[in-house]
Amino acid sequence: MFNNSKDILFLIISFCILWVTFFLCWMFYYLMRLLRNTNKIVEEFRVRLQALTEAINYIRGKIEHMSGLLSLITDGASGLVQKVIAKKTSEWVGAGTDKINKSAKEAVAKAVSETTKKMKKIVKTIKK
Repeated sequence: MFNNSKDILFLIISFCILWVTFFLCWMFYYLMRLLRNTNKIVEEFRVRLQALTEAINYIRGKIEHMSGLLSLITDGASGLVQKVIAKKTSEWVGAGTDKINKSAKEAVAKAVSETTKKMKKIVKTIKK
């Protein structure tokens, strides 16, 4: 079967090539499994990140909606307060119109408008 040492060398080389081929196939198999698991992990991360993004966007929408309602309520409240103050001051001024001249009425109106401006500034700071 083996005529010379060259035949033995060829047999050993073929055997080594067979083992190297087997090792490479085994290594590629585990490399592919590793890549597949990595792909699954990345895909799961993407799904969870998408769910988190949707939840954040939902909460942001709710907060913006509530901010709009709060703005509407505070504007209405400041308008109501302004009307009540104007009504009360006109009643107080109307009761003593004999004693109060035109400049005093203007001063009262100016004070009411300044109070309203201050209230609007306070409402804006509350919104923030």
